[in-house]
Amino acid sequence: MLRAITLDYWDTIYHGGVLAERMELRRAAVGRLLAAVGSPVPDAELAAVYRAAGVESERWWREEHRGYTTEDRIRWMLARLGVERPAECRHVSEAAREVDDVLLRHPPALLEGAAEAVRTLAARWPLAIISDTGFASGVAQDRLLERDGLLQHFPARVYSCDVGHAKPHPAPFAAAARALGVAPAEILHVGDIERTDVRGALAAGYRAARVDIVRDSGPSEAEVVARSWDALVDRLVRQSRP
Repeated sequence: MLRAITLDYWDTIYHGGVLAERMELRRAAVGRLLAAVGSPVPDAELAAVYRAAGVESERWWREEHRGYTTEDRIRWMLARLGVERPAECRHVSEAAREVDDVLLRHPPALLEGAAEAVRTLAARWPLAIISDTGFASGVAQDRLLERDGLLQHFPARVYSCDVGHAKPHPAPFAAAARALGVAPAEILHVGDIERTDVRGALAAGYRAARVDIVRDSGPSEAEVVARSWDALVDRLVRQSRP
């Protein structure tokens, strides 16, 4: 029996592509931080360390399955530049808030059919988010859901930056099952990445579905692979009818 559904966030509900405008504003926020603490660097050096931080955070996610915070990534850049700041540095906190704010200033687009799919599914099953966060925090992702009128449909949201682990680590899946009060075997996780969303969900005892809206990800161990939200919702609703 299907008793709850969890959804990935990036490239499942929202487009996860990198926007140049977003990247430039975030890099500028780090530059202002460095200037505020008396350690300004030339633009070229700032751009290089920003790119290096992106490569390193990708490694944290892919190899370590690490759920890092916005401040973790900022502090990695500071360390790379030989800048030390205390744990409660207000300049670091302010830069982290700016990084979050940029997500709302240049918001990603909803995938086609995603908003209506969320509303339709929420009318039938409890929903939760299980998301690997990037540079911005889970708070910023919540603000985006609220802006689009979707936050109310997700009483539980599990973000890698908060639990300290990213998919396919079992911790985010376990946290969502606890929050929903539903056994993993009765939860279907929907996402777009085979390695994290499908294999991670199955290893955690969940069922899994994959949505190939942004890209075709090839063969899958998921019980269903859909090329659109309409197709997936139609199948799930039909299967739920007596």
